[in-house]
Parts: sequence; C-alpha cells; structure tokens
Amino acid sequence: MNYQQIIFDVDDTLIDSAATENFALQHLFNAHHWHLTTKLHKAYHTYNQNLWRKLEQGQITYDELSRITFHDFLKNNLGIDVNGLAIMQEYRTFFAQAHQLLPGVKDTLRLAKKLGYRLTILSNGETFIQNHRLELAGIKDYFSLIVTSQEAGFSKPDKRIFDYFFRQTTIGPENTFFFGDGLQSDILGATNYGMASIWFNHRHRNNVLKLQPLYEVDNYARFANILSNKL
Repeated sequence: MNYQQIIFDVDDTLIDSAATENFALQHLFNAHHWHLTTKLHKAYHTYNQNLWRKLEQGQITYDELSRITFHDFLKNNLGIDVNGLAIMQEYRTFFAQAHQLLPGVKDTLRLAKKLGYRLTILSNGETFIQNHRLELAGIKDYFSLIVTSQEAGFSKPDKRIFDYFFRQTTIGPENTFFFGDGLQSDILGATNYGMASIWFNHRHRNNVLKLQPLYEVDNYARFANILSNKL
C-alpha cells in the first residue's frame, strides 16, 4: 500500500499524558490549597479515564464531562462543593502549559517528513489547548493539518470526526494510516473507518477489543524502523 499521510493523536502519543496530568492537577490543587495525596491522584486518574471512555462510547458529551469531572470528584473525595465548569477551566489553563514530549518524537517526525509523508493530527481535545501545547513543544510546524474534536463537533471513534478530517485533506483514507495510543479512540476509530493503523502501546495495555492494527509498537525507535523499511 502506498501510504502518503500519517494521522497522529496528541495526548500520550506525542505529548506525555502522565506528565501533563501531574503538572495540571498539582498546580490546580496548590492554587486552592487542597492537599493532593498519591492516593487521591491515582483515584482522579482512574476516574478521569473512565469518564473519557464514556465520552468515546457516546454515553456522555464533552460539555457534560467538563461540568461533572471536578464537581463530582471533589464532592465525593474531599466533600467540597464547587462550580465544576469553572474548576475545569482552571485545570485546562494549567493543562495547556504542559508539553513534555515522549522520547523519540522529534527525531521520528523529522524522519517521516524526510521520507515524504504528510503529517497531520486528529485529537479529542480543545483547539486552542492542543495547538498551544504543540507550539510550546516545538513540533507544531511539522503538521500541515490539525483537527480537534472541538472543531469537528464529534469525538473519536465517531465516524463523523473522520469524515470531517478527510474533507480538509486531499489524501484519502486508503493512503493514510493512524498512529495513536488509544485503542478505543484511535485504533477502533481507524478500523471502523476502513483505515490502517499502528497502535502505539507504550503503556503495555491489553488489546481487549481484539483489534488488528498493521503493527503494534511500544517505542518510537520501532515506529521509525517500520517507516524506513516497511511502509
């Protein structure tokens, strides 16, 4: 297959999600003088991941996620009643400042461009935040197209966000593959759209959906090798 275009996810594919969450949550709690224990941080991570899975499965909307995340979490764990949307906006302000890249990202993007691939992004996130973080990380200029769920009005794996994406590019899905860490959002979304994918499984999660991407890799060195020799 003559692949000409790569779609990248952002969070935990290009930018380290764990580092981002740590930074944003710690700064939020410090700003309000709330005590963030290791146990509480782990509880938030699990809770937040479950909410994002519900979003990807269409059980809640992005606006609902924004309203309930901190309202429910702080009330249930610290007995604090807050305006959930206001606290989420504070959190996202800190989130937008975090931009630690995963190891090997820049070298691989440079290689992919040298090999002639058109590099693009499709992210479940807010347009300003994702663009700002990519710029802070020094990699925004590698991408000729950046599409977010906020802009498209739909979230991965919904087929409609892929429809929106491909209306913005001249290269079709048959000449495109998706590179992302999200099994439910990225790999399932690409599979359902009839598009090839490479699963960046650097967190070593189980393939509970039994999907069959072109490849599964756990580091950028392996991905770079595939780009150079296989595709």
